[in-house]
Amino acid sequence: MDPSKRFLEYATAFEQTYADDDWSRLETYFTEDAVYRVTGGAPLGGTWQGRTQLLTHLREIVNQLDRRFDERIVEPLGEPTTGADSFEIRWRGTYRKRGLPDLVFEGTERVVFEGDRIKLMEDLMEEEASRRIQEYVAKHLA
Repeated sequence: MDPSKRFLEYATAFEQTYADDDWSRLETYFTEDAVYRVTGGAPLGGTWQGRTQLLTHLREIVNQLDRRFDERIVEPLGEPTTGADSFEIRWRGTYRKRGLPDLVFEGTERVVFEGDRIKLMEDLMEEEASRRIQEYVAKHLA
């Protein structure tokens, strides 16, 4: 299994899910006991264990943040790093809503596979990302 190829397949499926809200599509990409960990402090930080809890959280955060914007652009920063069973890439998220300033923050996504399924997914957020998001939401989207 090529971790880069499999992650790209997952990322493509995630974007399809974002468009049509069919979260069952993503089940095949995670082990039953998968863990999702986000660093960066509340409300972003936390750990979700098990495929069901992980997918429920992803759906909630998309509905609470991403869908409140007109446009969401996630772009890679630099080249990914791959191991025999891992994939890591830095990224930048730009969120746009007409009449408001852009919300921009960066992080690193790291996944560890067990076979062709994700066993661990981590979003390592830049320092101050959570505070910046909270302030933006309170000021512009409350």
